[in-house]
Amino acid sequence: MQKTGRRTGFLPGEFLTRTYRISGEADLHGEPLLDQLNDLNTLFVQLERMYVSPLLDPATLTGNYEIGNVRKDSIGLVVLSQVEEGLPFRQGKYMGRDTVDNNLLIVAAGFEIQGALRLHRTVNVINFVRTTPEQFIPLFGATATLTARRSVVFKGGAMLVNRDQIEVFCVN
Repeated sequence: MQKTGRRTGFLPGEFLTRTYRISGEADLHGEPLLDQLNDLNTLFVQLERMYVSPLLDPATLTGNYEIGNVRKDSIGLVVLSQVEEGLPFRQGKYMGRDTVDNNLLIVAAGFEIQGALRLHRTVNVINFVRTTPEQFIPLFGATATLTARRSVVFKGGAMLVNRDQIEVFCVN
C-alpha cells in the first residue's frame, strides 16, 4: 500500500554533501536505498523531483530538476523519515530480537550526528564502524547538526552515513 503523497518505488530523502542539500526522490528499482548506496558497481544515485540549495543558505534554491544524479562518494549523509527506509534488503543485521541500540556521536561531512546503531549484542561497535565493508551505515532516531551553522538541524528516523567522510566517532 502506498503512503499518502509518495510514489510507489520512490523514496524521498535529504542527500547532504559538505556544501549542498539535495532534496529528492530516489528511484529504488526494487532495491533498498542502503543497498544501492553500498553497491560498488555504481558511482551515482539517481533522484527525481530534485531541489538543490546551499547548506549555509538553505532558503536559497539553486535549482529544481525533474531528474538528476548525485555522486555517492560526495554524499556525507542521507536523512530519511522512517526507520524502515534505512534498512537493507537483509534486515537481520540491524533488526531482530538480539539487536541493541548503541548510541553514537559521529562527526562527518561538516555535521555532528547523534543516533543509534542497532547491532547484535555480541558485535563490537567500534570494530564494526572501523572495518565493515559497507560504505554507508545506518543510524536510527538520528539528529544531524551543521557545525558551521548550528541552527541548521536535520532529524530522521534513519540516517545513512558515509564511512569515508567520518572524521570522529564515539560510542556513548
